[in-house]
Amino acid sequence: MSDSNFIGQSKLTFKEGEIVYRKGDLAQTMYVILTGKIRMYVGTEPQGDWSEELAKGDFFGEGSLLEPIPRHHTVVALEDTEVVTISRGTFLRMIRQNPEVSVKMMQRLAQRNRELAGRVDPEPFKGAKAKAQPTSVSLVSVISGRKFNILSHGALVGRYDPNTGIHPDIDLTEEDPQLSVSRRHARILCEHNRYFLVEEHGVANGTYIKGERLPPGDARELKAGDRVGFGMVVLFFEKPA
Repeated sequence: MSDSNFIGQSKLTFKEGEIVYRKGDLAQTMYVILTGKIRMYVGTEPQGDWSEELAKGDFFGEGSLLEPIPRHHTVVALEDTEVVTISRGTFLRMIRQNPEVSVKMMQRLAQRNRELAGRVDPEPFKGAKAKAQPTSVSLVSVISGRKFNILSHGALVGRYDPNTGIHPDIDLTEEDPQLSVSRRHARILCEHNRYFLVEEHGVANGTYIKGERLPPGDARELKAGDRVGFGMVVLFFEKPA
């Protein structure tokens, strides 16, 4: 997708927290990420449930190239991000001139579908009473007892940023009157029902598991009952056996 013949197409830059497009928008343009990172939210605002985070080399919005349908997500830049926009006409020209492009796209789409399918309960519905069960994996505040559920694909831990409008999945603003938690403090990653904690870059007040400071960029697995600290905020990790 980054062939030099097409990289000269329109480039756009989005600042951290800026919305690329909203759910429901109509367009016939897809995007390829050159630098930075984006998140795809389920609703019309950049908060709450989200489906994917994409970075350099990934593409999104490709459905609009096939037919003029409304956008399925709201996309927001998680950091300063540069993208290349590709219109329907340009994409069709790319396919005619280089059929390998369409093959690569189909391979990427198949991979994405497999990853998304892995986040969904593989068990088929069993009659009309079958319902998806909410996750019971969570962080529980030691002080307030408040429970913060962890999404099946992980969570960003931090404080709400009024400047960018980004809401972390686990917002510790009300738990942190000392402002010791960074806006983007840490991430909880999920892989095969195992949960890992990774501190974000530039965190000043540290991230702790059972009192031990977590080195930046070092992923540590969380176990049921672990005491986890983000700055001065302490919580317990709850996970059913």
